[in-house]
Amino acid sequence: MPQSILCQTPTRGLLNLTHARQIRFCDLYIQMSWRFVCFITWKNGDEQTFDGKDARAIAQTVNKITQSKS
Repeated sequence: MPQSILCQTPTRGLLNLTHARQIRFCDLYIQMSWRFVCFITWKNGDEQTFDGKDARAIAQTVNKITQSKS
């Protein structure tokens, strides 16, 4: 069984990124300002969108995991 990859987000709680099939990041222009956004597709096909502080927390967790594997 794979090790859990947990991410605590400021407003959306604890996420187990082990169950993510795809994680994408981008900057979107929304309501006259740029927002950092994260799109997660889960293994069951559900999709969730995170922005702002939550997206940054996920990006930091993914960055730590990818750096530790190199």
